[in-house]
Amino acid sequence: MPALAENTSAAPSPSALIVTHKLPEITSNERVLYEVEALQLALEKTRAEYGPYELRGIPPMNRARTIAALHNNIYPNLILQMSYEDDLAEQEKLAHIPFPLDRGALSFRICFMRDELKTKVSNITRSEQLKQYTFGTGIGWADTKILRYNHLQVIEANSVVNLFRMTKAGRVDFFCRGPSEYHYEHQHESSLGLTSDSQMALYYPLPKFFFTHKDNQAVLARIKRGLELAYKDGSFNKLWYKRHHQGLTEAQLQKRNLVKMENPLIKRLSRDYETYLYDPLTEQ
Repeated sequence: MPALAENTSAAPSPSALIVTHKLPEITSNERVLYEVEALQLALEKTRAEYGPYELRGIPPMNRARTIAALHNNIYPNLILQMSYEDDLAEQEKLAHIPFPLDRGALSFRICFMRDELKTKVSNITRSEQLKQYTFGTGIGWADTKILRYNHLQVIEANSVVNLFRMTKAGRVDFFCRGPSEYHYEHQHESSLGLTSDSQMALYYPLPKFFFTHKDNQAVLARIKRGLELAYKDGSFNKLWYKRHHQGLTEAQLQKRNLVKMENPLIKRLSRDYETYLYDPLTEQ
């Protein structure tokens, strides 16, 4: 697959399909880079069948602005990875591909915290034991709704950077991230004086799919076809392994108390997507 770039060529063909994606909020954000790599892989797999394409990046935005951009269809073929929610998927103007891009890796959560909290959470095994603590999440994140549904206290912020600052300052107790996100951010945020315990991990099913405007059926069909081809020939799993496996391995989820929670946002979602999930507890 060619190296990532805002455009796939210096002078794209006049007939090239323009596909828009979101740039990362933090430079070298592994999650967003993976999202774009998966998109590019799907487009490359279908180049012979569908023709050339051009990728264009747009500035980062929060979830609310992201959904508004999709609704208004202001960018050509805007494709965004978002956590699935029944209400979101059933909106008249949106469409999605039921292929879990992270294969379920981000359903597991490891929490950043101040060092003094580490011993207090070492024996936690149930969500009820977390009610006295506060969790930091982004504005509009599915995590916010899930944690509140499970009767936990949540404080929202408008950026990941602010969530780290709030955790350090004690305005929130925990800022929880997927293993691959934690792996990267722990290396870059260690100067904030934050730590994580090695005893607890949260779990709630959090499938993440590509979403776009419903009028973009042609590009939706192409990307769906490309993802299926890449999964079948192993190239998708190779990309997934590169971005997620080290974080899952270092998280040592098998040795943690897994605090399981219900996700009320996926009650009407078909479970067919689970075919693609990876279970880090069994490594299958």
